[in-house]
Amino acid sequence: MFDFGFSELLLIGAVALVVLGPERLPKAARMAGNLVGRVQRMVGSVKQELSAQVEMEELRKAKQEFESAAENLRTEIGSVGESAQSSLNEISSGLKPWERVPEQRTPADFGVDEHGRPLAGAGLPEAGREAAWASYLAPSENPVSVGGGFQTASLHKQAMRRKRDMRPRHRPKPQLRVRKK
Repeated sequence: MFDFGFSELLLIGAVALVVLGPERLPKAARMAGNLVGRVQRMVGSVKQELSAQVEMEELRKAKQEFESAAENLRTEIGSVGESAQSSLNEISSGLKPWERVPEQRTPADFGVDEHGRPLAGAGLPEAGREAAWASYLAPSENPVSVGGGFQTASLHKQAMRRKRDMRPRHRPKPQLRVRKK
């Protein structure tokens, strides 16, 4: 702060001794020391406050840069998502669900009416009708006549039968007999 040399301090001390006298000089020196200490603490706190303000300003700039980069990334991701959504919509609009479903077959296709009785002159030979009827019943169980119609086992029952058939069966191991003498 101030640059005082040793000779200047001796000159100030001699003037203070003459002006204040030997009784008041120690009190004045103590008071001057306290004032200098306060000034140094105040200057230190101001320096610290200024450096904190500079750091805060740097952090604000970094935060703004980060937020702008995040916003740019968000807009880029949004545009990529929109383009992916539009291409997906184009693909899905080309696929119509009714085009993927197999053609529905009716009992008349197999030469029988809704009650399971053969139709007269159905257009298929007898052997062809039997084969078509067998392929129609293949995924389910044999028909059971109920009220003139036919009924197949439910999908749940079919799945349970398959699960039961796949279970390992308990087969006891044969035990060898030893003849006693």
